[in-house]
Amino acid sequence: MKKYLITILAGLLAVFLILWAKDIFVQTETVVVFHILCDAFFAVGVVITGVGLLIFSTNEGTFDMLSYGMSVFADMFRRKPLRKYDTFYDYRVSRQDKKLHFGFMLICGLLFLAVSGVMYYLYRMHS
Repeated sequence: MKKYLITILAGLLAVFLILWAKDIFVQTETVVVFHILCDAFFAVGVVITGVGLLIFSTNEGTFDMLSYGMSVFADMFRRKPLRKYDTFYDYRVSRQDKKLHFGFMLICGLLFLAVSGVMYYLYRMHS
């Protein structure tokens, strides 16, 4: 529950900053206000959902080979290599235990996208 609250509060802060940057507080036309609200919630929703999907793909091992390769490459330039794993298989097995949670980010991101959809509907009604 704490993760959801923190993600939503950070998202709302980002939405507020976008609204402030687009001068929503001086707008007098309803259409313009709904347009700005739609844009702000959409941008934040896409970022949060995108980060959640990136964590999901990382958990599934999409970037394991790249990460292992970069660590081996960096070890080539050290006097005392820090290599913890002898093979890629050892690295991959150790990564299976270190999966990050991402569901809360997807849910919060989709919530922001849903609010953006409502704002878009209201925008279309008033235009």
